[in-house]
Amino acid sequence: MFSLSALLAAHLQAAEKPKKNEAEELPTMVITASRTAQDQKKVPQSTNVVEQKRIERFQATSPSEMLQEQPGVWVNQVAAQGSPVIRGQMGNKLVYLWDGVRINNGGIFSGPNPFFNQFPIDAVGRMEVVRGAGSVQYGSDAIGGVINVFSKRGEFSESLNVGGDVYSRYGSNNTEFTNAMNVHASNDMWAFAAGWSVQDAGNYHTPTGPLQPTSFHTSGGYANLAFQPVKGHVFRLSWVGNERTDVSSYVQSKLNANGVPRIYSPLERRGIVKMDYTAQDLGFLSDELKVYGYYQYYDQMRERRVQTATQFNNTITNSDQDVWGVGIQNAATFGRNKNTRLVYGMDYRHENLSSAQMLNSTVLATGVTTVSQPAGITPDGTYEVFDTFVTLDFKPVEKLLMNVGARYENTHLQSRPEALDVIPGAGYTVNDLASNKYWNAVTWNVGAVYQATKSFDLVANVATGFRSPTYSDLLSAGTPVFSSLTASLPSTMINPEKSITYEFGARVHTEKLKGSLTGYLTKLSDLITSTTSGTVVISGTTYNATRNSNSAQGYITGVEFALSYDLDRHFTIFNNTTWTYGQNQSQNVPLRFIPPLYGNFGVRFESDEKRYWVELSELWAGPLIRHNPSDEIDAGFSTDPAYGSSSATNPPINQNFQIPGFFVTNIRTGWKVWEEGNRSFSLTVNLNNVFDTKYRQAYSQQQRQAAGFNVVVGGRLTF
Repeated sequence: MFSLSALLAAHLQAAEKPKKNEAEELPTMVITASRTAQDQKKVPQSTNVVEQKRIERFQATSPSEMLQEQPGVWVNQVAAQGSPVIRGQMGNKLVYLWDGVRINNGGIFSGPNPFFNQFPIDAVGRMEVVRGAGSVQYGSDAIGGVINVFSKRGEFSESLNVGGDVYSRYGSNNTEFTNAMNVHASNDMWAFAAGWSVQDAGNYHTPTGPLQPTSFHTSGGYANLAFQPVKGHVFRLSWVGNERTDVSSYVQSKLNANGVPRIYSPLERRGIVKMDYTAQDLGFLSDELKVYGYYQYYDQMRERRVQTATQFNNTITNSDQDVWGVGIQNAATFGRNKNTRLVYGMDYRHENLSSAQMLNSTVLATGVTTVSQPAGITPDGTYEVFDTFVTLDFKPVEKLLMNVGARYENTHLQSRPEALDVIPGAGYTVNDLASNKYWNAVTWNVGAVYQATKSFDLVANVATGFRSPTYSDLLSAGTPVFSSLTASLPSTMINPEKSITYEFGARVHTEKLKGSLTGYLTKLSDLITSTTSGTVVISGTTYNATRNSNSAQGYITGVEFALSYDLDRHFTIFNNTTWTYGQNQSQNVPLRFIPPLYGNFGVRFESDEKRYWVELSELWAGPLIRHNPSDEIDAGFSTDPAYGSSSATNPPINQNFQIPGFFVTNIRTGWKVWEEGNRSFSLTVNLNNVFDTKYRQAYSQQQRQAAGFNVVVGGRLTF
């Protein structure tokens, strides 16, 4: 620690004397933290920016994997699934955005979900992560953070500019083939960009053999057309769509005696169409005005196949989610030195949520199949949200930048239950599924960036957050997919979860050294938890009945450290470390989904003119030594998740349910093989898990072991 402090002090002192004739480094701009473009150093919230160059070098299998090795982000990469964990929060306590359009909706559930991975792999141009509460900017669910995925897009040019690229790669571990093509064309009035990618991934291999089934197929694309009739006025129409088929699930896959995997998704389809208009420099009342509207669709088919001694049942569930929304936002700069900025606006969205199911039941002795509509499903309904927000940046003194903001949000959930939605004898009636609920929430934040020196800042932020209940919280009933003799009852009397986060940190940014150290405390109240409510008998089996209620409070605290240091013009060393601790104070047990101590460190070499580079990175995690009692029925803590929850025949991975730590070595390299004008060919080779390390990642239900050694070779031809 002493050596690190000495290093910081030495370079801070050197930074006060800039070299002559040194080109000014362009600031890294972020949009997500304040909903408008702003210098990352002037944002009080903790943020990550993953640029396109980093994405292309990483050659990730999924969008979730692109965030691996990012400070403060725990990624449990699990084939087609995988949900990032930020500050001990995941699932419906994070907000996912695509080009600013909200992916979370009234159907999202807690715990791991696939929402974040349902984007075309080569359409991602950039990612921004806000760690910590973002409810003032984005409303419900943003307790742990916000992840915004930006698609590739065309930019205006002074003269005609036409080009594109073709990309192909192969991954040896899961015989992954990915092919993509992108094109763009622009002048000073029009800008167009579009692309399409296809990905075929087989079962991935571990050091002890293949993990089957973990395969999937996906295809999708994007298109973006911008029109600028007058400089400063831009109309933009964009689309992104993705379709995943044959998505396999390893968890519970070996429970059927006939070997047919229990859970399977033949189809997942998501698409977003967005139209927006941006006007700049409209006068002293508006620097930037945005008006936007969008439509989003999501369809999923899911099969749950269960074999008994006499028959084989396949329950097919079709889910449809249609969302449309509109909004307006304005930003204005005031003051003699233009040091006060006001951003305000409002949004409205309407969601139609529906689902249906069908049961194919085959008698094993005769092979005769009957088709019926089984009882028990979440009722159809609507979910509406209206909000209005305002943020203000100002400088009370020269070196201090303050940020304050507030949001009001109104949520309306209305269900339309039918008699067939009720499981007979399960302890509830159709009236228990009828809900017409309104919730109101007000959130606020106060942040500050103090420029102690030219290269050293102190930052602080206090922000409240909330999560409005969803259909999953109120109306999920019956036996869940991942069940251990537990059934749920409707819970229509719950209210939003609330949080307040305090964080304080220090940042250094010199020519050679960039680093940050952040500590935070998040207090959680009115947590929605399951409590025992007697027993119910479903189809002759007795289950422990649970009901959701706002019955808990707790806290999460942690420290996030990140450092990057240029040894010279070629070599850079880097390191990040994250520690997280969470406690349910009402039950005096650890909170769920708190990752172990983790991080990565390594060294990167870049040749002159960036023609050749190589990176050695060590990804590591300590053992998971604290767990919530609910984890003991989580398949991810059993020896083999393919056989479901822990049992006498499938014991926990360790008797104390601890998950061992690991070190994984990755080597990445690339070079620009050929370049002529705007045309070039680049080759990237990644050696992942070089030593074929055997390990499992915490909170992954899809892993008996994580992926073993993998060679990924990719080539990109730019024209």
